[in-house]
Amino acid sequence: MDRSEEDLIVGGYRFATVADAETARLEKKKIDNLEQHLDYRNPQNLLLVYNKAIDNRVFLTPIGLAYLQRMQTQLLHCGIPEEKIKPVPLYGTFSNKTENSSSIRKSLEARGVKAEYRGRFITSVCINILMAVAISALIFLSLRSDIPTIVNYKTAIVNEYSQWEQELLERERAVREAERALDQ
Repeated sequence: MDRSEEDLIVGGYRFATVADAETARLEKKKIDNLEQHLDYRNPQNLLLVYNKAIDNRVFLTPIGLAYLQRMQTQLLHCGIPEEKIKPVPLYGTFSNKTENSSSIRKSLEARGVKAEYRGRFITSVCINILMAVAISALIFLSLRSDIPTIVNYKTAIVNEYSQWEQELLERERAVREAERALDQ
């Protein structure tokens, strides 16, 4: 065996990466430390350490998980009820298939997703059409309205001033004709 192959083997397990093997070596050191300081005669302390190790994910490799399994067995021998002992958690999958990977389920899920997007698309198109109609109606009303708007305010003001000028000219002409009639 070459050096790189030896780096992958820890406790009878061959790991896929050097990092995993290092993690296993660290876990082996933790186990040795626990073995030196843990009192197996006190089941409550053993249960407390066991639960803390599970809750804090102290052990992740098969070496650590095997140690948790030994602690579980020891707890059962000490008289701790099985329902009080948490199961050893496995944080990975061991096959390529999962519960959700059946082809029928995938097909149904894909159809559901397509139907969901289809509904959203139709809703979006309808809202866009309604918005276009509303904007067109507003533009039409603003162009047809007598009230000046930002679109036709200049024309409205010019028309209003020319109308006033026309009225003033007519009044002025009427006043002059009245003056002529008086002068005669």
